[in-house]
Amino acid sequence: MIGVFSDVHANREALSEVLEALLGLNPDKLICLGDIVGYGPDPEWCVDAVQGACDVVLCGNHDSALIYGASEFSAAAEWALNYHRGLLMPRTDPPGSVPQRQRRWEFLKGLPARYAEDELLFVHGSPRNPTSEYLREADVRLGLIRKLTENFELLNWLGFVGHTHRPGVITGEFMFLKPEDLGDVYRAEPGKKAIINVGSVGQPRDGDPRATFVTIEGPEVRYHRVPYDVEKTVRKIEDSGGLDPEMAERLRTGT
Repeated sequence: MIGVFSDVHANREALSEVLEALLGLNPDKLICLGDIVGYGPDPEWCVDAVQGACDVVLCGNHDSALIYGASEFSAAAEWALNYHRGLLMPRTDPPGSVPQRQRRWEFLKGLPARYAEDELLFVHGSPRNPTSEYLREADVRLGLIRKLTENFELLNWLGFVGHTHRPGVITGEFMFLKPEDLGDVYRAEPGKKAIINVGSVGQPRDGDPRATFVTIEGPEVRYHRVPYDVEKTVRKIEDSGGLDPEMAERLRTGT
């Protein structure tokens, strides 16, 4: 079994619950699809936890922007990245101390854009633009066939993405299926391609404030929802002095 999660966004409380739930399932491999940082109050703890727990960690757009600078980000996202950069960027450490900042920075700087295993592809954004492109439900609704086709052509079978914070499956027939449409289980058929959004751990945006992850067992992809102490994270954001309070309110509603 493979456990997959994405978009932690420095939410320690959510990540703690997800890792506890995943490790309780005794997976053979854990994969994080990126965006460890951004928006939330605990980037240092989350970077350490993901690095320690996961076999594969990919680069998200917020991870990249932290290192190389942000463009086309909202004001709230840029504020959070500036705040996180102040916590994570390497500096001169006291003699005899462990250079934690340098270790975290090099880890984030070295994250790959994609990972493939057998007929499965894992990226943060999309197959054709692994770090930054969004694959949305609206792409299906608006009939953006060229965009969808080009992404599907890069798959051998199943692709796993995050980035939108909205879980669901885009089928090869260009339908979008929400987890509730599937009874939380997508049963893939041999030779039939699909792109599976695993949702978000730390900043859900589908109207459900619980953290989300998926497990893969053969052709079966199962969605899992995990409650966590939202109010504790909200208080941390409000007390940070460097994060937009709007990010706290969004956690309460999952939007």
